[in-house]
Amino acid sequence: MKPYLWRCLLMPGSIAGWVFAASGIWLEFDGPLRVAWITVVLIWTILHPLEIAVSYRIGKEKGLSTLRIVVMTILFGFTWWLPLKLGIIER
Repeated sequence: MKPYLWRCLLMPGSIAGWVFAASGIWLEFDGPLRVAWITVVLIWTILHPLEIAVSYRIGKEKGLSTLRIVVMTILFGFTWWLPLKLGIIER
């Protein structure tokens, strides 16, 4: 995939997931939307922190600071560290 697909489609999708997860705190979702919200919250709050174990090594190999690695992984998950690992994006 080209860098712009990661940066302009997939990474913003991750941010949209965070917005959706946060909006569920104030909005009362019902039915299938509630199930989707619970699923996104679980994925974003459990998997993104767990990805730090993978992204830390990749980020350090690329000379990035620990703070940058943690923040980018929490915000974007695999949509950040996978293209970084593959050399599709540099930072």
